[in-house]
Amino acid sequence: MSLKAAIVGGYGEMGRWFERFLSEREMDVTLVGRSSHAHCADFDVVVIAVPIDVTCDVIAQVAPQMKPGAVLFDIASVKVKPVKQMLTSAPQGVELVSVHPLFGPGMPDMEGQTVIVTPVRGESGRRFLVDLFENAGAHVEELSAEEHDHLMSVIQGLTHFGYIATGVTLEALDFDIKRSRRFMSPVYEILIDFVGRILGQNPALYASIQMNADRSVHEAFLTQCAALVDIINAKDHDAFVATMKRAAKHFGDAEPALKRSNKLVMANIKELEDFKRSIGSKCGLRNVYSGAVHVGVIKSASPREIAIEERSKDVILKTENVQLMPEEEVARYRLARGQRSRDFSATFPPGADPTIIARVLSTIADVTAVGVVDQYAPRQSYTFRVSTYIDGDVERLQHDVTQLLEGIGCKLR
Repeated sequence: MSLKAAIVGGYGEMGRWFERFLSEREMDVTLVGRSSHAHCADFDVVVIAVPIDVTCDVIAQVAPQMKPGAVLFDIASVKVKPVKQMLTSAPQGVELVSVHPLFGPGMPDMEGQTVIVTPVRGESGRRFLVDLFENAGAHVEELSAEEHDHLMSVIQGLTHFGYIATGVTLEALDFDIKRSRRFMSPVYEILIDFVGRILGQNPALYASIQMNADRSVHEAFLTQCAALVDIINAKDHDAFVATMKRAAKHFGDAEPALKRSNKLVMANIKELEDFKRSIGSKCGLRNVYSGAVHVGVIKSASPREIAIEERSKDVILKTENVQLMPEEEVARYRLARGQRSRDFSATFPPGADPTIIARVLSTIADVTAVGVVDQYAPRQSYTFRVSTYIDGDVERLQHDVTQLLEGIGCKLR
């Protein structure tokens, strides 16, 4: 019998994500609006997937209803307050865990993603969720609520603040970001993309993260920005160098960070080179977000756009949205869509072996299957059925098969 799960706040993006995630693991999932007063006593697993600002209020409403042995967990990006509320509101016997997925709803699954688990009460609930996430390919880290919130005030509070501050500064300067990309190095383009990545997401979520971050982090950032401005205004070259050296020494990971960032830059460069090498070839492109597949001849490739001729029409795709599919995967995709065939009848030279002829015909580009469908042995006459993809070029197939058969001395009928 499958577990029954409720996702409170399940109509939001992360709520929907967890609906799919739990359903794929054969749980019977019910979505519960955060403003409803749905009874949660019958559920084995309850997920609190609401904005940070109302997480504690929703826990206070839902937790008292739950049965012993059930698992309650939230997915907020702060932990101290939700954990305290769980312990206050949940009856004894309810398994309590606080979870922070370090990814957004745009991720297709947990494979390779990090999930922080804060154990609250009950070993079986903690083990259940850790196994659930690890079996899905996630990297699980366990932290106390206090350590989590301290780390996230810097990891999220500071870094998001810096990206958002850069974005609003670009707006204040009326800086033409689209035009400027023509002049950016790969490193700075990646930085600008990360600014855009944050700005393009749910501003209410990021507002909640900033409002709940440790204020001392923001104050330290602003203090150091002001100090740097003072050094620059004073044209104190030595002080600037000394400041940067001190920061690098504290950072400690600068050289490995340089190597990791170089790998990221080189991966971006290699992807574009692969697109350019594929110009003129029939390829498959998959949209990494929607999963849509385009098969056709790549006409052009730039850092911004890929042009592909698909079924005699030019389709323009954003480079950042697509990836090249391996040849084997393209072949499987095309076969799954179906095949079409042409029959070729011919008289063959004495001693011709139809099995060998079929093997040779199968080497022609885009030929998916070859079979003998008729034969008249005394005259060495055979009919071959040659198949290609449903989107294949049948006229080219006709030409190539005819040319090969005539080239080995066959007379087509």
